[in-house]
Amino acid sequence: MTLAFKYHSLRRDISNFSLIKHREFDGFLISMHQGGTHWLKHMLAMALTKKYDLPPPEYIHANDVIGGPKDPRSNDFLPHLVSAHSIPHFLLGNGMFRHAIKLPPYLILVRDIRASLVSNYEKWKEHYQCDFKEYLRGDISGHRFNNDIWWCIRFYNSWGKLIERYPANTLLLRYEDIRSSPLSELQKLNQYWKLGLSDEQLLYGISESSKEKMSKKKDPETPFGVTVVREDKKHYMEWYSDEEKRFLQKICDEYLKYDFAYTYK
Repeated sequence: MTLAFKYHSLRRDISNFSLIKHREFDGFLISMHQGGTHWLKHMLAMALTKKYDLPPPEYIHANDVIGGPKDPRSNDFLPHLVSAHSIPHFLLGNGMFRHAIKLPPYLILVRDIRASLVSNYEKWKEHYQCDFKEYLRGDISGHRFNNDIWWCIRFYNSWGKLIERYPANTLLLRYEDIRSSPLSELQKLNQYWKLGLSDEQLLYGISESSKEKMSKKKDPETPFGVTVVREDKKHYMEWYSDEEKRFLQKICDEYLKYDFAYTYK
């Protein structure tokens, strides 16, 4: 299993040129799957459109304000911000390479792996067609699921290494910290990306991004059976049996090099 994980990690690390090709942005949000991406983007988009007196984002994903790296700019008045779920090419850790090119300031959004996996399973279970126990074991090759424990570990390890080596170019935010202190975390983002948003505008973005308000802005093109705003009230740890807790801890103990202050004991 160790050799398989190393092989597939290397295979993907040397073939993903997305962040090398797409760099000319004022800010680049890199997030885990089900890491709170829609929520953070919507809060920020609402604050920005308030500041620039523009129409608010039409849908929950706010792609008309903060799109993907390949999307055309929606408005020249706004800072050019983009988002993606991406694991960096290994060249982004090379000092000489970084000196030769210009990179955008990266904001890395993470979440407790256990919660991310539950949320991903709930969102895509109609497509995965398996129970949670089978999903938790994942697919080391990365073909079966769009996110699993192996992808999360690769994301943590790859970005953890870059955050450690290049802290001036990477800001880490944790979903749980945003939940507990949304204004202070958005203030960090605002200062890091030099957006010039006032506290009033940030608070407006927060107030307009409740689960109730965002659930009314679902994109009609969302694939059938996909749940964007999860309504399940059950705590994510209730999904894990003792056997599954032991499995996750064993995998994290063996493969996870950066834990971002989460504990999986």
